[in-house]
Amino acid sequence: MKILSSIEIRYIVQEIQFLLDSKVDQIYQPNTEELILALHKTNQGKKLLRLVPGTCLYLASKKSPSPTEQLNFCKYLRKRLLNSRLKSIEQKNMERIVELHFESKDSKFILITEFFSKGNIIFCDSEYNILSALQFQSWKDRTIKTKVKYEYPPAKKLNYSLEDFKNLIATSNKESIVKTLAMSLNLGGLYAEELCLRSRIDKTQKTLSESETKIVYKELQKLLTEKSEPNLLPENPVPIKLSSGEGKKFPTYNEALDSYYSQFIQNSEEEIKEDPKLKKYQEILKDQESQYKDIELSIQENRFKGEYIYNNYMELQELIENFRNKKPFPKTIKIENKTLILEIK
Repeated sequence: MKILSSIEIRYIVQEIQFLLDSKVDQIYQPNTEELILALHKTNQGKKLLRLVPGTCLYLASKKSPSPTEQLNFCKYLRKRLLNSRLKSIEQKNMERIVELHFESKDSKFILITEFFSKGNIIFCDSEYNILSALQFQSWKDRTIKTKVKYEYPPAKKLNYSLEDFKNLIATSNKESIVKTLAMSLNLGGLYAEELCLRSRIDKTQKTLSESETKIVYKELQKLLTEKSEPNLLPENPVPIKLSSGEGKKFPTYNEALDSYYSQFIQNSEEEIKEDPKLKKYQEILKDQESQYKDIELSIQENRFKGEYIYNNYMELQELIENFRNKKPFPKTIKIENKTLILEIK
C-alpha cells in the first residue's frame, strides 16, 4: 500500500483547508491502525477524514465497519472532541506530521498524526502535554506517553537556503545523488528521481558540480511550488504531473487518493443496506431466482410427461386411434399409483 511522502502530504493538507470550522459529529476507530473523524461543514454536509498513521490521510467516501465494542482510544477522544470545532490543519515544517487543532467552549486540544516509520496518533492539550495516544512509544531521544510534553523528531527540512543545500550535497555520505535527495531531503524515491530527470543529471552519480547543484536547487524550488495536476498512475496516486508518465486524471488529489485507498476498505453491512443501486439489483436477483425455481419445476413436470409417453407409446397410440374411430375408452388411467385424467373436448 502506498505511503504518502512529505510533498504529497503538503498537497492534501492544502486541499482540505476548507474543513476549517467544521464540527466533530462523530469519531470512529475501525481497528487499531486508523481513526476516522466525521466532520460536518455548513453547506457541505458530512465529510469523513481518514487518518492512517504511517500511511495516509484523506477524505474518504466510505469507511471500514466499526467493531461491536469501541476501542479505548476512540472512547477517550469522543468524550473530549465531540461537538468541538476544527480550527487549523497544519503540516509541521514540511515533515510527515500533521496537526489538527480543535476548540470547544472551554477547552482546546491538538491531535497529532505521524506518518513516518510505523506512525502514531497523539492527543495533546493546548500546551502539547500528551493526554493519550494510539500507541505509547519510547526512543533514545523522545517518549510518547501520558503526562509528558510532546517532542518532535529530529527535523529533515525541505526549505533549505542555497548555501545550506550546497553543504548538504557536499557532505552527504550516500552512494548516489538520488539517495541523498530521497533521504536527506525527505523527498522520497519517486520525487528524488523526478528531480534528477528535471535537472538532467545522472541519478547514480555521487557528487554534483557547483553548476549542477544550482540547477538541482532551482528545480527543487519549482517542484515544491508545482501546480496541482492530480492523476493516478498504476497503483500510485500523485499530486503533480511527472516526467515518468501520466495516468488517470482527477479533479483533486484527494479524489485520486480516495479512489486508490478505497480498494483496501471492506464495505460495512450498513453501507450495503443503504446503497439504492445494490438494493435494486438484489430485488432483481431475488425475482430471477424465483423464476428459475418455477422453470425447474416445469422442466421436471414435462420430463415426467415425456418419459410416460415414451414408456407407454403403444397404449397411448391405441387410445388415440379409439378416439379417432369414436370407440369408447376410459376417461382415467392409473399410472404408478397416480391417476391421469384425460380431458375430452
